[in-house]
Amino acid sequence: MIEHSSDIRSDTRVARRIRRAYMLALSIIALATLVAFVVEDVMMKRFEASAAALNVVSEQRTLSYRIALFSSDVVTAPDYSIRAMAANNVAQTAAKMAEAHAWLLERLHAEGGEGHLTPRMRAVFFETPYRLDAKFLRYKDKIDAFLDSEGAQRMRGYNAVYFETIGPLGTSLDAAVAQLEKDAMNDVAMMRRIRMTMAIVVLVTLLAEWLLIFRPLARTVEQKTRALEEARNSVTHAAMHDPLTDLANRRMLDSILPTMLAQGARMGKPLTVCHLDLDRFKAVNDTLGHSVGDKVLLHATTVLRNATRGSDFIARVGGDEFVIVDCTFGGYEGASVMAERIIERMARPFEVDGHVCRIGASIGIAIHDEADRDLEAIMGRADIALYYAKELGRGQVQCHSPEAQEAFALRMKGKAA
Repeated sequence: MIEHSSDIRSDTRVARRIRRAYMLALSIIALATLVAFVVEDVMMKRFEASAAALNVVSEQRTLSYRIALFSSDVVTAPDYSIRAMAANNVAQTAAKMAEAHAWLLERLHAEGGEGHLTPRMRAVFFETPYRLDAKFLRYKDKIDAFLDSEGAQRMRGYNAVYFETIGPLGTSLDAAVAQLEKDAMNDVAMMRRIRMTMAIVVLVTLLAEWLLIFRPLARTVEQKTRALEEARNSVTHAAMHDPLTDLANRRMLDSILPTMLAQGARMGKPLTVCHLDLDRFKAVNDTLGHSVGDKVLLHATTVLRNATRGSDFIARVGGDEFVIVDCTFGGYEGASVMAERIIERMARPFEVDGHVCRIGASIGIAIHDEADRDLEAIMGRADIALYYAKELGRGQVQCHSPEAQEAFALRMKGKAA
C-alpha cells in the first residue's frame, strides 16, 4: 500500500513537471512569435516608408530634369506663348518638387514615428557632403530668380538652374536614391533574419520539448505500460500456478486439458493422465513441521521435472497430489514406464535441514475414452487407479482397470453402509 502511494505521488510529480515544461515551451514559442511579429511589423513600416520615399526622391529627380527641359524652352522658344507656357510648367513642376520635399522633411522629423526615415537619410538631407535640403532650397531660389528675370539675365538664370540640376542637386538626389535603396535592402535583410531567428527559436523549442518533455513522457508511458504488462502477466501467472512449486494449478489444468484432448483427437491418439500422491508426506509434515514439508514438496517437484519429459504437463492439484498429462500419447505403456521412473527416484532418501527424509509415491493412470462425457471422467478414473495403488501397498503404479473400478465400488458401498 505504501509503495502504491509512493508510485502515485511519483506519477503526480512527473505529470506536474511535464505540464510545467510544456507550458514553458508554449510560452517561449508564443513570446518569440509575438516579438517577431512586433519587430517585423516595425521593419515592414520602415520598409514601406523607405519604398515610398524612394519613389518620391526618384520622382524629384525626374521633375528636376523636366524643369531643365522646360527652362530651355523658356529661353530658346521663338514664340512668346510657348515661352509663357514653358515658364508656367517650370513653376508647376517646382511646386510639385516643393511638396515632395516637404513630405520627405515630415518623415525625417518623425523621430521614430510611423513612416520615419533612417538617420542615414537625415545625414543625406542635412549633413556634409550632400546637404540635400539646403541644395533644394538654393535650387528653388534659382528657379524663382530665373522665372522673374528677363533678357540676358534670364539666360544666366537658366544656366544656373541647369547646372544645379545636373550638378549639386542631382548628385544629392542620386545619393538619396542610393541610400533609400540601401535602407530598403537592409530592411528586407533584417526581416529575413527575423524570420530565420524565429524559425530557429521554434525549432530549438520543439527540440527542447522533445528532449525534455515528450521523450521522458514516452519513456514514462513505456515504463508504465511495461509495468502494467508485467503486473498483468504476474497476476495471470499467479492465478494459473501454484505459489510454492510454481507448477500449474488445478485451474490451469482444467483450462489446458480441452486443448490437449482436441490435439489428441486430431492425431487419433488418446491422452494419458497420471494422478500422483506422495506416500508418508503427512508424517514428515506433522513431525518436522510445515517448513520442512514445503521443502519436501519442492524436492518432489524437482524429481517430477527430472523424471518426465519436457513435453509432459505437470500440475499440483492438492497438498501432496500432482497430475501429469502425457502429451506424447504413449498410452498406458509409455505412462507406466515414466511412472515407474518417478516412483524409483521419489523413494530415494534425501536430506532437508539436517533431517533424512524418506517419502514415496503412488500413481494411478487413466486414458481418455471417447465415451467420456466430460473431463472429470478421465480425472475420476485416474483417481480410482491411484486409490487402488495405495490399497495394494503404496509405492505402486496402477492403471485404471475393472479390478480398480470394483475395489472403488466396494469402498463406496462400505462407506455407505
